[in-house]
Amino acid sequence: MIKKLTFLFLFFSSMVFSQSIEYTIIVKDFDTDLPIEEVTITALRTRQGFLTNKDGKAFVSLSKSSDLEFIHSSYKTIVIKIATLNKNENVVYMEPNTQQLEEFIVTKDHPQQILKRIVENSKDKMTIPMNLKIYLREFYKRDSEIVFFNDGLINFQILGNEKKIKTDILVEQNRAVGVLDGDIDPNILGYDLNNIIENYYQFKYLDEVLDNSAKKTYDFSIKTYPSNEDYLVIKIVPFPESQGILSDFIIVYDSNKKIIIELSSYVSSERLQKYKESMFASRKVYKLEFKNTFRLDGDVYYLANSKEVIGFEKRYKKKDRRIEVKNHMVITDFDKQPFEYNDKNIFKGKSLINKKTSFFTNYWDVESGFVSTSEEKAVIESLGKAKEETQDEEKNSKE
Repeated sequence: MIKKLTFLFLFFSSMVFSQSIEYTIIVKDFDTDLPIEEVTITALRTRQGFLTNKDGKAFVSLSKSSDLEFIHSSYKTIVIKIATLNKNENVVYMEPNTQQLEEFIVTKDHPQQILKRIVENSKDKMTIPMNLKIYLREFYKRDSEIVFFNDGLINFQILGNEKKIKTDILVEQNRAVGVLDGDIDPNILGYDLNNIIENYYQFKYLDEVLDNSAKKTYDFSIKTYPSNEDYLVIKIVPFPESQGILSDFIIVYDSNKKIIIELSSYVSSERLQKYKESMFASRKVYKLEFKNTFRLDGDVYYLANSKEVIGFEKRYKKKDRRIEVKNHMVITDFDKQPFEYNDKNIFKGKSLINKKTSFFTNYWDVESGFVSTSEEKAVIESLGKAKEETQDEEKNSKE
């Protein structure tokens, strides 16, 4: 039976959720005792998702008691019994897998052909239709200073099939603070929410290395994955002589089920420097990163979280500016059954930047699955004050 969802229901569900089982968890490296960032935490019973911040911290709010699974590509996966989390703030240690060496895998087929089959199978296995409840946040930097921030709780209704995906977006709550001006290129003001899920579920970020000609530009290899013997890693690195701003790719996949578990890419600092010095560069990129984490839960295969970062330099009013945008999405819950909604409630905008702030709970602390650090919270608060001051000045100037 299709569930009906109204914003009144969202309000009451948020109020009830605040009374759930709550823990603060700090994840650390077993050897160094340092915090581990971007650890995917999944409640195995409730299927809720969380992600650790820069301090290795996650606020876990469960609708019912559940053991927790901790996954990070550089560490051994662990499951923690909920009964052992008996403190307000609990420290969990993960063991790094760097002590185990990767081994090259020799295959009859070229690694690119293997990757093509894995991508097609991953598309086919992706669960559609699907409702993903997502916490999204974006930070905007100008010359290393954060000048704008927006976040929100969003429902992505994923419809269609693996060949043609349609996404309807419904925003539950959101906020936008700070002041943007002409320093930041409108073309990169937030990632386009209307096609971002399609890009992820269609693995479009791999298009450049799936073309047959890519074998002349990139070196492909397959290696073992130290933290899980059922996984393998495809590494794709541009040849030193290859021209252009080309990324290094790392694809972790389940060798039995033939599906992608993690996909990441970045452009090396050496290649970015070479591109920066090119006389043909319209804007000088200094950072370019991307990461998707996927999860298989029974027969449900879905996106667990994502990160994208772009940083570039450009001239503005005869001065060099460094602009950086960082986007995180954390899937906090999901359902195979979409809910009913009115077309008027569908969000049509590209991003949450220009959407009027609207919230009725402190969702960023409880329901986000990805809490800000103390430093980030202080910055967000100061941006909010700066926005209020700017609005007051504009109002006074009109009177």
